[in-house]
Amino acid sequence: MSINKNTIWTVFFFLLALVSPVGFNLFPVSGKGIANLTAMMYVLSAVIIFVVHLKTEDKNEFSQVKTSVSKLIMFGLMGIFASMFLQISLSMIEVVVFNQSLGSANTQDITAIVKKAPLFVVAVAVAGPIMEEFVFRFSLIHFLNQKLNIWLSAIISSFCFAVLHGDGHYLIYGGLGFFFFLLYKKTGSIYTSIITHAGMNTVVILAQLFVSQS
Repeated sequence: MSINKNTIWTVFFFLLALVSPVGFNLFPVSGKGIANLTAMMYVLSAVIIFVVHLKTEDKNEFSQVKTSVSKLIMFGLMGIFASMFLQISLSMIEVVVFNQSLGSANTQDITAIVKKAPLFVVAVAVAGPIMEEFVFRFSLIHFLNQKLNIWLSAIISSFCFAVLHGDGHYLIYGGLGFFFFLLYKKTGSIYTSIITHAGMNTVVILAQLFVSQS
């Protein structure tokens, strides 16, 4: 499968997940069943996107980088701590320079859903990051890279990633998106950024749940 077809199918199933009952807060949470249904839609879309990725001819420059599985996992786990530090640093910049408030409405909304339907954490911590990494770090970047410089492609993709989250914290999400790209570029494997992204989301949600219970 070519990168063009990969991009079409990957974006299609990603959007399909987003417009599922609770998908990305497009609809209000009306019950545990709706949230669980959305979680299943996220997981199903993530699996399909993963299969699409496996059937894609991966001839980009990153695939030439050979990194062992152990190093790939190591970079992914180290990336979790680095991404948390980056997120805190960018939050401070937003507060001091741009006078934005701390906290993310998007994260708070997701935490509220997880409280009602614990199964939804699978969508946020696993399926969501998998889909977003394949869409924004693999498909979109390499699609744009057919015409544009790889760095410009990564910047555009990171901006789209930030806009998608829709809560005004463009510096945070854009910076994180670009950091995930650097991890992918360093190891030559999209699975590195998936590990970091999924791990970061898990830590953030668990922290939010802990704070809300205290």
